[in-house]
Amino acid sequence: MNEKIFEVEKIFNDFRAELRTLPTNFYEQILRDELEGGYFGDAAKKIFATLDDAEQNLILRALKLQELSQGRQLMFRLAAQSLFQTARVYFNAGKFLMYLPDAKTDSALMKIELLKILFMDVSNAEIDLYFERHFGIFGTPQTMHLDKMILY
Repeated sequence: MNEKIFEVEKIFNDFRAELRTLPTNFYEQILRDELEGGYFGDAAKKIFATLDDAEQNLILRALKLQELSQGRQLMFRLAAQSLFQTARVYFNAGKFLMYLPDAKTDSALMKIELLKILFMDVSNAEIDLYFERHFGIFGTPQTMHLDKMILY
């Protein structure tokens, strides 16, 4: 039984290696087809459809990098900071802390939900969102501005 699993895993890894040699847009098209086809779930499919072309392309590039590097925390940060250029994302005590200086909107919450579905390691990461007012992390001096923050 283990030999068959090993063979299937080898075939899958060989296929993924072959995909990496294809043109960038081909790999991203496969990811787009998977997203639009519901592979990542109905919520991701619906939210992805609401993004404009530039935002969809950012998501596809970040997904591709995640697949190639197998790095979920880094890719979550990169994707979040690409979609929300004024955002600050920290990872502290096993959870993400995300600050967005803008007001809380349904559109922003939907985009964050998509990022969570696609890029967060669901086994061990959480996210706390802060809109409009930054937060301070004890022991992290650059976040400690008492007149401009929420204490975490």
